[in-house]
Amino acid sequence: MTSSPPPGTAEPARAASPLTISEQGAFWVGVGRKPTEAGTAAEAAMYVQYQIPADLRYPLPVVMVHGGGGQGTDYLSTPDGRPGWATRFLQAGYAVYVVDRPGHGRSPYHPDVLGPIEGAAPTYEFIRWLFCDGAGRPGSQWPGSGEVGDDSALDQLMASQGPTLPTFAENEEQMRRCGAELLDRIGPAVLITHSMGAPFGWLVADARPGLVKAVVSIEPIGPPFIELPGLGKLEWGLTAAPITYEPPARTPEELRLRLREAGGDGLQDCLVQDEQAGPVRSLPGLQGFPIAVVAADTSPFAPFQHGVADYLAQAGADAELLRLADLGLTGNGHLPMGEKNSDDVAEALMTWLNKRLADVEETSR
Repeated sequence: MTSSPPPGTAEPARAASPLTISEQGAFWVGVGRKPTEAGTAAEAAMYVQYQIPADLRYPLPVVMVHGGGGQGTDYLSTPDGRPGWATRFLQAGYAVYVVDRPGHGRSPYHPDVLGPIEGAAPTYEFIRWLFCDGAGRPGSQWPGSGEVGDDSALDQLMASQGPTLPTFAENEEQMRRCGAELLDRIGPAVLITHSMGAPFGWLVADARPGLVKAVVSIEPIGPPFIELPGLGKLEWGLTAAPITYEPPARTPEELRLRLREAGGDGLQDCLVQDEQAGPVRSLPGLQGFPIAVVAADTSPFAPFQHGVADYLAQAGADAELLRLADLGLTGNGHLPMGEKNSDDVAEALMTWLNKRLADVEETSR
């Protein structure tokens, strides 16, 4: 099977050659069974779409995990209709698995299974603030005006938005269960996560030691221990669901904390473990593989991304803060996989990933 850009779509020269797919398909993981008054329902399965290029150049597949109320379409195409990161990674020679987290996209949400939908429907005003605030200014990477009623890219993004699960903790337990089953099926993999999908990376790595070979966390939710009204608190640091600490922590209250000053203009002071209150607990499930915490420069999440990287590093993870602006990629917001320079961001991340995986392989020899 070959695919070429649709007629009229502007394509960079590097992506002009057709893409040949050797295998593609879809399946669900995490299919549970839940009794209901009407009978037995399927419990919160996760839809997985995959493609394997004929020119498979890398042994590790990439699993792409969307954020918040989004779905796997975040990686399939950009809001203005260009090929998304799934295609770009395929063209580079990676097998790609794109998921719709339980209760999102093609993983159906039903209140009898996942509980009633809480809160209001996603609004243009919120989505505009989160993803395209500053659109229209010189240097902005959002591919539209950002104006409600005058931005077809914003309309496309808005149409993809659905409800989030009722609480952080429930949401994350579904991620852990389904993500672990996915890796049991496909084997070792690289995880690319986004925003509220970031705990997928932390929890699946914790649940399946040795199967996660790298995590690229795009604009992860934070800062550590944040509480969001109606959704819950990241009471275990970067997760709402329990995660393994060493020495073990039976309750979140056993994690002794202090506020670390950010040390930079526009950056937020963030919580870390208090070294002076006793030994710092490590996160053993997040050790032994590289982690990139990717921060855009104009995102509402930009002020605290250093706090996520700091918390990981303090707990023994090989975590690196990648600020896109330091790579010459400026003007990005919270959805870099959907913005005007999405191809350049993808290439930068692949460069980092290939180097770090090669370093790990060299060290293990």
